[in-house]
Amino acid sequence: MALDYVETSKKIIEGVGGASNIASATHCMTRLRLVLVDESKADDKKVGKIKGVKSVIRQGGQYQVVIGNEVSNLFKEFKAMGNFGGEGAKAPAKKPTGNPIQRLFGFISGCMTPLLPGMLGTGMIKVLLTILTTAGVMSTTGPTYTLLYSLGDCFIFFLPIYLAYTTAKKMDGNPILWMTIACAMVYPNALSLLAGTYEGIELGTFMGMSATSLFGIPVICATYSSSVIPILLMVPVMKFMENFADKVSPNVLKAFLKPMIFMLVCFPVAMWVLGPLGFVIGQGLSWIINLMYGAVPWLTIGILSAIMPFVIMTGMHYALTPLAMAGLTGVGYDALVIIGMFCSNIAQGGASLGAALKTKDSDLRSEGIACGISATVAGVTEPAMYGVNLRYKKPMIAAVIGAGTAGLICGLFHVVAYTLGGSPSFFTIITFIGGDNPMSGVIWGTIAGVLSLAISFVLSFIMFKDAPKEEEEEEAPAAPAAPAPAAPASAGTKPLVEKMIVSSPLTGEVVPLKDVPDEVFSSGTLGEGVGVIPTVGKVIAPCDGEISATMDTKHAVGISASNGLEFLIHVGLNTVELGGKHFTCNVSEGDKVKKGDVLLEFDIDAIKAAGYQMHTPVLVTNAEDYVSVLAAASGKVKAGDDLISVV
Repeated sequence: MALDYVETSKKIIEGVGGASNIASATHCMTRLRLVLVDESKADDKKVGKIKGVKSVIRQGGQYQVVIGNEVSNLFKEFKAMGNFGGEGAKAPAKKPTGNPIQRLFGFISGCMTPLLPGMLGTGMIKVLLTILTTAGVMSTTGPTYTLLYSLGDCFIFFLPIYLAYTTAKKMDGNPILWMTIACAMVYPNALSLLAGTYEGIELGTFMGMSATSLFGIPVICATYSSSVIPILLMVPVMKFMENFADKVSPNVLKAFLKPMIFMLVCFPVAMWVLGPLGFVIGQGLSWIINLMYGAVPWLTIGILSAIMPFVIMTGMHYALTPLAMAGLTGVGYDALVIIGMFCSNIAQGGASLGAALKTKDSDLRSEGIACGISATVAGVTEPAMYGVNLRYKKPMIAAVIGAGTAGLICGLFHVVAYTLGGSPSFFTIITFIGGDNPMSGVIWGTIAGVLSLAISFVLSFIMFKDAPKEEEEEEAPAAPAAPAPAAPASAGTKPLVEKMIVSSPLTGEVVPLKDVPDEVFSSGTLGEGVGVIPTVGKVIAPCDGEISATMDTKHAVGISASNGLEFLIHVGLNTVELGGKHFTCNVSEGDKVKKGDVLLEFDIDAIKAAGYQMHTPVLVTNAEDYVSVLAAASGKVKAGDDLISVV
């Protein structure tokens, strides 16, 4: 994209309320980061329509304009247009803004998202055991079943401990201290005591409920294994007590006095008040699920399935995990969240495929097909949702109708999920096996999925219309044949017949791009690829090529490969704020590099200690020139191993 940096900068400044409304301006590898004096003066729609602007995000007190790899060139012109103060300048201090409910859901989502690999992996172990025992291949009384069931059940059983860890990380607390409180709540002796089975101790009653005591004060009996809400309720208490214990403990005694004070206050609060309150809330959620499902299941699931894409857009779908967990641990199944996502995900794919078949635009056709397959087979809906359905509006209407219809079917025929699987799609129908008639859910779930796909596909095909020429020209005025730069993109025809494998620039754990907790990266706005959570602080060149971009803050690097691929490797999230601290960059823009050359080095522990997440997006930024960009690895990966497949 040949951008006019001067003109684009002028339009952005005008769109955010003028130069006088910009307190400071910086940039990272992909975004222009502005701190505005008055955010209400910025017109998101106007800025979002500017050529070269991919999206606009308001986050962490910054007004972020997502540009992509060209942001550093644009910034040179941008900063010349006003005295924006640079990194040191500050806008007037303000309290956090936004809907408190959205902020709460954002917090819950941020705490639950890192737990998904464990949840999904152990959930699929239980699905496998269900299949093997239903088919008569394995006995439920043998040692193999017992050990594998322990593996499948352990994560959910000890969920409060894992959640204590993620909440501590989110709140900048000490994870070990917070996990200790959760461990005490699910310790076997404590569970036996609260269940009334501990030898030699009889339960009493308090307010009509079974109770024991701690320091002579009644403790209502409740079960905390597999729970979510008690730990979430304890977060403000643990945060306050950790700070308080730190303040009141003399330095010479702090090593043991601080943790002792923390534990002796937090554990009683958990047992006396917040644990029982969380248990009651959890029981209430289970009761609500039963009530809704028992009263009008077809309507409840139909409505939830229809509105699910809008829930996903707000990021609240991960915050619904506690609701799903309440069902799975309370009544043994989830009839709402997982089923609603299943119907919606497949409908998103069907609508994208319908638009792809109808369009005369070859680029949109290849994009729509790739997005549709991704949604229906893998449950990855963001590309279809943002790239096709929302963009052209009518496919989204088709998806909502298809999902709602499928939800009605699931509700009428009592399709439920008995465990967590991967992101809901045709591949996760096996999680519907269970109950008195184990295969009923699979049969009707398949029927509902096919209907969701078919209805959304047909309606999208009927309603979709290619954008009028004028609109396209307004979005991208007279792209002047892009002489020299377009030559590598003519590799756009080559990838249609040749598969290219991209090596990993990092050693670490591979995560799907959609699970990177940053909307700009996870939505695919800046390119397709994967995330890697590094375990070794080195970035190596994944291929031969030329360094196309580096940063003064040393946290990211761009590479133009000799085969036409363009990459962005962005170490950590929001690490631009470190200003280069804990990073070493060994290359400069324009340098020629060979595969395996060390490009960046960084201190993982120091970056984490500073409060930053290490999710590192590895992106193909010119993914639109290719048919598909898919992960070629999962789990642990070493630098130099296959990571991404490009076709």
